[in-house]
Amino acid sequence: MNIKSAKFVISNQNAKDCPKSNLPEYAFIGRSNVGKSSLLNTLTGANKKVAIVSQTPGRTQLINMFKCSDHKGDLCMFVDLPGNGFAKMSKAQQVYVFLIT
Repeated sequence: MNIKSAKFVISNQNAKDCPKSNLPEYAFIGRSNVGKSSLLNTLTGANKKVAIVSQTPGRTQLINMFKCSDHKGDLCMFVDLPGNGFAKMSKAQQVYVFLIT
């Protein structure tokens, strides 16, 4: 897969409200502060920073979707999911983040 462009599609709290697509979806899930957003940026190209990367754990608190394309057309959707574990958020927020992922 040779990604030429990655375009932000949507940020959403609820998976049910995310757009449906016929493209393959690749979800990035894991603990907070392990580099999910950084990995997404690396996969989309060194000079394309599509996902915001923070030094503070737990900044990704929504489902973020990106459409990836090459010169022939759309390839896939990357889905950056909220992390869990080190995030500085209330227990109720952590439970909600766990439930939507």
